[in-house]
Amino acid sequence: MVQKVDIKEERPKEWVDHLFRSAVDNRASDIHLEPERESLNVRYRIDGMLYPMETIAKHLQEEIISRIKVLSQMDITEHRYPQDGHLEFTHKEKIYNIRISTFPTTYGEVAVLRILNREDVVLELENLGLEAEQLHIINKLITRPYGMILITGPSGSGKTTLLYSILNDLNKPDNNIITFEDPVEFQMAGTRQTQVSEAIDFTFSRAMRGALRQDPDIIMVGEIRDADTAQMAIQAALTGRLLFSTFHTLDVAGVVIRLIEMGVPRSVVAHAMAGVVSSRLLRKICSSCSVPYQLTEHEKKELGSVQDERSYNLQKGKGCGECRNSGYLGRTGIFEVVYFDEEVTSRIIGDTPLETLRDLFRQKEIITLRDAALRKVSRGITTVEEVLRVTGAAL
Repeated sequence: MVQKVDIKEERPKEWVDHLFRSAVDNRASDIHLEPERESLNVRYRIDGMLYPMETIAKHLQEEIISRIKVLSQMDITEHRYPQDGHLEFTHKEKIYNIRISTFPTTYGEVAVLRILNREDVVLELENLGLEAEQLHIINKLITRPYGMILITGPSGSGKTTLLYSILNDLNKPDNNIITFEDPVEFQMAGTRQTQVSEAIDFTFSRAMRGALRQDPDIIMVGEIRDADTAQMAIQAALTGRLLFSTFHTLDVAGVVIRLIEMGVPRSVVAHAMAGVVSSRLLRKICSSCSVPYQLTEHEKKELGSVQDERSYNLQKGKGCGECRNSGYLGRTGIFEVVYFDEEVTSRIIGDTPLETLRDLFRQKEIITLRDAALRKVSRGITTVEEVLRVTGAAL
């Protein structure tokens, strides 16, 4: 239920602090402040879903947005263009990094705040939701002396958490690790972290040019966004470094095609790539209200390949106060991990079409996102409904 909040005229500053605390206590990953004709609406993104939370009087909108701009060192006099900023917030002895983006709309500036708990972002690889076979392949990939490993998936799919968890595993005295990030989301002792800035033309590619002279063993690039960054990343991988980055494609074959479209020769892609990990996040069934469940006829039709649901520990959350009556509490990852072996390398060099590459990966009996998701359904961790929501066409 949306709460209509009456903020006293002299206290919008205190309300902003309340907003941060409330979001953290509700496990929100994002706060949305959305101006309407007669109000400022507040929504939280919790476990990947948006929930309406509060409605604020319209006349307080500008002061609230200005307060957030001041805290994040943005220009409070600029309302015509989007702005980005960040701040740190401490709550219950934990430090949170909050990234803020403002955007002009008809009824005023929208502000979206992404919350990152610095203490929770690095997890053990074993706790991310990887299947045992996938964890084995990832350990094989990250212990290579060189090569490029890319993490793919849409925004909010767990790519950053996976990257930091890998770096945490590799962060040892005999490794020189350098990262290029925008922004640096987590301070990791023992690594050399650099924040790139488009405003001063300190781009990912420019940062890498300088860092390659710093004798790195492992390089992490926050995101490959353009052809120049792709070329520099591949050069680093081919000259004896282990390089990690994120890449916005929906599947493994798409990574190869996008790199080729960026002007990287097929043979170079083939020899530089070590592997690709596709990542998604699924909501977990709330343990406080889970009950046994039978598949509906529609779900059976969607699943198709599931012949015997009796082997499944099917559960579903009926909704309770703990999970905001959603039936879900918390999230876990599902992954598709592909190791680029000699056969994959030779097919890429051989000008193999996109669809043929997809067929090749299917033939290798790789645990797909669909397979990983259904394994979690069978263990009573998530539901078919959630799998269909997240993976959609992948099924």
